[in-house]
Amino acid sequence: MDTEHTATSPITVLICESSAVQLRILKQAVQEAGFEVHATQSAEDALSLLRLMPIDIFLTGIEVGGVTGLEACWSLKSNTETESIYTIVITASGEERRLEESLDAGADDFIRKPVNMTELRARLRAASRLIRMQKQFRRLAETDALTGAANRRSFMSYLDMQMTQARRTAQPFSVAMLDLDHFKSINDTHGHAAGDTVLIETVKSIQAQLRDRDMLGRLGGEEFAVIFHNAELDDAYGATERLRLALQNLNITQDSGKVIPVTASLGLAESLPDADFDTPEALLQAADDALYEAKSGGRNRVVMAQRSDNSIDRLHRYG
Repeated sequence: MDTEHTATSPITVLICESSAVQLRILKQAVQEAGFEVHATQSAEDALSLLRLMPIDIFLTGIEVGGVTGLEACWSLKSNTETESIYTIVITASGEERRLEESLDAGADDFIRKPVNMTELRARLRAASRLIRMQKQFRRLAETDALTGAANRRSFMSYLDMQMTQARRTAQPFSVAMLDLDHFKSINDTHGHAAGDTVLIETVKSIQAQLRDRDMLGRLGGEEFAVIFHNAELDDAYGATERLRLALQNLNITQDSGKVIPVTASLGLAESLPDADFDTPEALLQAADDALYEAKSGGRNRVVMAQRSDNSIDRLHRYG
């Protein structure tokens, strides 16, 4: 998962307006201002879309179906997963009571009917600046300062989310633990600045191999972990082996001309709905146990932890 991309990606606006004519006018104006736009005529549909896709700004009328726009705002702001969505309520001129209700429901801003499109675009641009700033702060809070990989807290949060989703959808995913081989000797022989370079280049090499919804986290020192989204064990093994080979071919040349060889040992475990590893901690422990076997078996290899019928892990060695 590219955390840096989230700070520069287009701002996405979801418009909810019951009038088809007004919805079309709003959609065109917002699109022409350079925003990515989704539209719906009911708050019920809007809330469904908000569960399916990332939305930055929610622009809504008040009377928009069985669920009002104000109730939709309240629903967003009371959910930790959607509370950061910037909400703008469209209110009728002179309805001060509605304006107060909108702000009480958690709306971040409002605009009165008839909507002045110049004013709307200005308010959207102001909201965008705030959203990008918040994304940048979140990115800094969620990433490792040296390497740019997800930090431990961010990684564990994503792992917990993947586990919850896997239980709900019955889709598997896999986790790899990765430890750089003989990293202490790199620091001792070449210095800590060289060690930092190895860590930075390791992350770049791994990130280049991952898909958008995979995540690399630095758990501490030279220890990393990777979440392979919606990947069964065999598929994740192929991806993990590619990581191992990419690092093996990474050889880093210093200014002095000395080459620092880089290899890593990796342990891999799969989470399934009825698996033995049914908590984030248990899944990481299974991958870590497999990692220990990889290091004990000679390093620079991948070991897969698999379930057995009696719930005792089997370790399959490769490399």
